[in-house]
Amino acid sequence: MWTLHKMITNYFSKSSSKSKVILALTSICILSGCVFPNSANIATTKDKPKLSYKQVVVKQNNASPLTQSIQKIPTVARALSAASAAKDRVAITRSQKELTIQGTGSSGIETKTSDSSEGILVVGVTAQKLLNDNGQTDRSIYLSELDAEIATLESQVAFDQALQQILEAYTSQNHALKIESIITSYVSQFNKREKLVQTAVNAGVLSNSDYLELQSLKNEVLSEQAQSVFQSDSSSSYLKTSLSNNYTQALAELEENFEVKGDIKLSTDGTYQITLLNLNKLQLQTQIKLQEEANSFTTSWHTTASSPKSRGAGSTIFAGITMGLPFKDGGKAKASIVALNKELEVNALDVSSYKEKVSLAQQGLDNFEAFHQKQSSLLNERMRISKDRIDELELKLKAGRVDVSVLAKEILTLARAEIAIERLKHEYVTQRLSALAATGQTCQVVNLCDAKE
Repeated sequence: MWTLHKMITNYFSKSSSKSKVILALTSICILSGCVFPNSANIATTKDKPKLSYKQVVVKQNNASPLTQSIQKIPTVARALSAASAAKDRVAITRSQKELTIQGTGSSGIETKTSDSSEGILVVGVTAQKLLNDNGQTDRSIYLSELDAEIATLESQVAFDQALQQILEAYTSQNHALKIESIITSYVSQFNKREKLVQTAVNAGVLSNSDYLELQSLKNEVLSEQAQSVFQSDSSSSYLKTSLSNNYTQALAELEENFEVKGDIKLSTDGTYQITLLNLNKLQLQTQIKLQEEANSFTTSWHTTASSPKSRGAGSTIFAGITMGLPFKDGGKAKASIVALNKELEVNALDVSSYKEKVSLAQQGLDNFEAFHQKQSSLLNERMRISKDRIDELELKLKAGRVDVSVLAKEILTLARAEIAIERLKHEYVTQRLSALAATGQTCQVVNLCDAKE
């Protein structure tokens, strides 16, 4: 090594400035890159967890109209851009381990005495490369990789949440349209009998109070119809805004793929939220390790070559190891470790809270399933009875054994029974969507999930 240094020094004293710079760069490459190879990466923490759940496909070629629409929703678009930026920042962090070379130059006049001066050109090259810092840089790189993975998962969460809102609007619109259709059908049947009721009132067969009671019942049903129209229009406006230019195609995709049947068993294993919490835990553990090694001994290879400032002076070359050892940081590292350990405790509580939330969601869904089965049976029986009564009342009306107001009331009763059944169906869908949202798996009801390891 000393012989190489002597040869370079002799050459600098005899060579032109351009040749000196070239030699300086060459020597830096030899001394920094060849003589001292890169230090091996250290194992910083456990391997990052992998998702076992299905992930939403938020980036793919030839994405479906629905996927394209959701990607353009501002919250999702922002999350995707943030994930992309986080991935790009990993390369910046990794560059800390690479060789850095910097060139400098200055030109001017140097005056030694009052009667003599000379022009000078000074050029220099400096190179530096980290040798060992007890894994601090490796841990920083690992933290940036965790940030990128977290940002990617957060974009998946944003996608699923946006999909959840679209599905809620879609099911709400369908429900409202069905309610409106049911009411329209039964009001039409009621109106036919209402004319007979009015004729009976005019003839004195029925009292005016009976007629007013029927009108009140009819208005209640019409009020529900108006509310359904409003609900349908609101949901339609939201869908048109969210799905934008792909509205027609995305709606057709929803109609084709939307399915909420089958058993739902919720689990926290591999879900977005539990994985994010695990990654957050790894971040905290890595940050603690960084603080534990914050005051450790570090070494880096440092090489400097510069041309002489004045005639007769020799060129300067330095090649060696720069060492650093912080003695005192005012207690910053120790205080940081205490704070980070507190955050680890919070993380553990977040995991417990999330698991409890999912457990309660499963219990709520199971309870609703039992209620739905019983309630559906009761409502269907109620509807059957009402239909049988209408058939019987039609016969009695023809035989003159009952007045038409009783039949009109029963028609509205049947309408309410069918409306109740439709509402129960809608509640069945919303309950299942809500349960799936607890684990971020709404994507599976419209076939927008793709298994990824």
